[in-house]
Order: sequence, then structure tokens, then C-alpha cells
Amino acid sequence: MVDNITPDQDKKTEAAPMPVLQHSQTNGLAIAALVTGIVAFLSGLVPFWGLLVGAAAIVLGALGLRRAGGKGMAIAGIVTGAIGALSSIIFSALFIIGLATVGFSGEAIRQAAQDANSSIDKSNADTKAQINAKKDFAKGETAKFGTFEVKINSVQRDYIPADSYPRADSGNEFVLVNISVKNTGSEAEYISSYDLSMNDNGVSDTASYYDVNPSFDGGDLSPGATTTGNLMYEVTKGSDKLKLQYETTVYELGQSDVKNLTYTLAL
Repeated sequence: MVDNITPDQDKKTEAAPMPVLQHSQTNGLAIAALVTGIVAFLSGLVPFWGLLVGAAAIVLGALGLRRAGGKGMAIAGIVTGAIGALSSIIFSALFIIGLATVGFSGEAIRQAAQDANSSIDKSNADTKAQINAKKDFAKGETAKFGTFEVKINSVQRDYIPADSYPRADSGNEFVLVNISVKNTGSEAEYISSYDLSMNDNGVSDTASYYDVNPSFDGGDLSPGATTTGNLMYEVTKGSDKLKLQYETTVYELGQSDVKNLTYTLAL
């Protein structure tokens, strides 16, 4: 006896495609820098307050430039914050001079001005030293990326993850790099895996999203603190021009331009 099979029953059922999650990156620090910079710009006529808000905008903007996306907003925040801070400095000076006419001694004002100038000079001297410092380091060296001391502990070429996913594209390979980063500064500094890219013959790219334990998590490093972990990169197979790359920005008080600094450490 032959069973009756309808055409509908004979069709193969196709699995519905899995939805693809789209991730949008929002640079909160860049947005905060822009908003704070606008407030600083509008507060430029207010003694002291505009200076504080402007300084905050510059710091937020510099941190925002380290994050993915929103660099335009971060730079705009730095510029508007700087303008507001400089305007506030001028009106703060006029305010102090006005107070001097009603009782402040000229000597006290001169001392305050000297202290302010000394602080600005020291800050600019530190910035210039960072600008003029060595930027490119050879294989095996312990690099100095600004306030960070960076050391490559090991490099594994043609790395294949333990599970079946992911795999490098045709003509590429994975490189597993174990690094240590130490904060040599006097204040806490933030660093993440996205701050450390791989320069493959002049083309840089961020680390893979795939974590290999112990992974490099980064975070806010206290003065003297060190963090160690693995970063995985996809590079051209057999490339002999690989460099760990770090980018940051510096700003000189009294100057209107922001300087981008790029450091590299050869593998």
C-alpha cells in the first residue's frame, strides 16, 4: 500500500535566518565634552567658573578621543572648552585686579599670578617633554607610551582558538599577544584593549572581540599599578611588519591646537 504524499509535505523546511544584532557605538565622553565645552564657552565671562568648566571639557575631550566614534565632538569640546577657559582666565584676572583696588595688596596678587604662571609653565613643560619623547620602540624593548610603560611578554603567530569559532579570513592569521601595561604617572589613568591597535605594514586595526584568557581588560590604573592579559589580532599571514600601536592627544595651555601622538612597539 502506497501512502499519499502531498506536495506541501514533500517540501523541505528551511530554517529561518538568525537575526543579526546591530551594535551602535555611542561615545558618551565625546558628547559630555561637547556639552561641557559649550557651557564653558558661554561661561567665559564668569571669573573662575568658566576656567573650571573649560578644564573639565578639555579632560573629557581628551578621554573621548581614546574611545571609538565621536572624535569630532570630542575635538569640538576641547576647542570650545579652551576658548571658555582662556576667556575666564582674562576676566578672572580683571576681577582680581578689581578686588585689589578695594583692599587686596599688590604683593598678594603678584604672588597669586606667579603661582598660576608656574603651574601653567610646568604643565606645558610636561606636555612638550611628552611631545619630544621617543615614539617608536624596537622589538624586545619596554616601551613608554606617554604615562604607560608597555611590555610584550609573548607573541604567538598562526594562533587558532580552542573552539571552532572564529577563524581568520583567507590569507590572514590570528596573532595572540600577551602584554603588561603599567601606569608610571602620578594620577590614575584609563586604558582599554581598544586603545592598543595592531599596525600591519602601516594599516592599524583594533583587537578582535574574541577573548583569550587571561584577557586584557584594562580599566582605571592607579599610579604604579600594572595590568596583564592577552589580545588577539587578525593580520596578513606571514607579515613581518607588525607593531603594537597606541594613540593619544595632548594640549598646551594657551595654544589653540590639539596634538595627536602615536606610539609603536615592534613585535
